[in-house]
Amino acid sequence: MTRHRRSVVKAVSYRLFATSVVFGIAFLFTGELGSSAKIGLSAAAAKTVLYYVWERLWANIDWGVSEA
Repeated sequence: MTRHRRSVVKAVSYRLFATSVVFGIAFLFTGELGSSAKIGLSAAAAKTVLYYVWERLWANIDWGVSEA
């Protein structure tokens, strides 16, 4: 079983990457740094929590995991 700390590190590192993508897309649509930052940060906060929950759920599923 994976440790909670690993799941947190994975969630945060992925979210940093994904937030930069959301920020970039938002900036393309709005042309405003402030609005793009608000969109990126609010999406990041919500998605980080959701990703952590998703990761912990999958950590308890044995399907597709081999012991070797």
